[in-house]
Amino acid sequence: MGGIKIKQKILLCNWTHRNNCSGGTENRYAYLKQVFPDAELISYADLFNKGNSKIKNYKEAIKKIDEYYLKRYEEDKNILIIRDAEFGGVLDISEIPQILIFGNPYKSLRKLFGINYSKYLLRPRISEKTKKIAVSNFMKQDTSVVFENIIPNPVDIDFFKPLWNKKEELRAKYKIPRDKKVGMWVGSTDIPIKNIMVIKKLINIFGEEIFWILVSKNENKVSDEKRCKIFCKIDKETIRDLYNCVDFFILTSPIEGCNHTIFEAMSCNLPVIVSKTGYFYDFWDNRIGFRIDWNDLLNHIGSVKIIDKIKTNSRQVIIDQKLDLKNWGEKWKKIVKQL
Repeated sequence: MGGIKIKQKILLCNWTHRNNCSGGTENRYAYLKQVFPDAELISYADLFNKGNSKIKNYKEAIKKIDEYYLKRYEEDKNILIIRDAEFGGVLDISEIPQILIFGNPYKSLRKLFGINYSKYLLRPRISEKTKKIAVSNFMKQDTSVVFENIIPNPVDIDFFKPLWNKKEELRAKYKIPRDKKVGMWVGSTDIPIKNIMVIKKLINIFGEEIFWILVSKNENKVSDEKRCKIFCKIDKETIRDLYNCVDFFILTSPIEGCNHTIFEAMSCNLPVIVSKTGYFYDFWDNRIGFRIDWNDLLNHIGSVKIIDKIKTNSRQVIIDQKLDLKNWGEKWKKIVKQL
């Protein structure tokens, strides 16, 4: 994807910039780097935490980042910071030109799960000079912030695509049963936010009738390899192969800002079962598959039974809704040019 020459020095700021990873905000910044190839990737993990993205004290971590922003701005007034809203703002950095991305619905998560988030996550400091972007209308309703733009996360449809006639070959490569109906789920298995409990129930209910591929960022072991297989910390080539191994994709999260992996699965033309959240909070197209309540187990069971028997064309929905990387990049170029 071709980049553009811009007048500012862009700093793309995130907790970490892991290369070639699947899912997460890292994807967004990797895509922004493709749109703005001269931009500089700024990572808290690399600057202050010896490559570790785990944070013990959020306020102190963000204070370090704010001090870094102020130092960079003192050295060069011609910078533009693009960051997630929570990645800065303990100190007053309002004089620095910034674009804030609101992608994590902390207020909704706190309400549902009772998670005690830092006040700096729930109420980030915002300047009137700062451009504010939400990744979905779900994020728009999660906060009282007035947004200039709603820009959902993108997917690279040239990379994430159907690998026609390769399902058997890929199942053999990754040791996935050739004679089973196979479903796929992506998320952290050790926190409630991704709703792994529904997947565990479905695994038990369907027994050996359905084989499950679970992709997680955290290490985990599977006791029954006849029913499922967990892949941890895989690269994007592997996850693309896995999308092309399976018969359907399922997203069980009760709350999402705008999930990346659901768009990747759709771009590979998989039928999907998705919760009414994130991009699908107020949008639906029957060519995708089924949209159901996250806590409706009976509807999950029924949807899984027939998902591979209905007519879908989820990749075309991605194209029609302009969720591809090229269209996303044009929106971002327009915003940056306005500054």
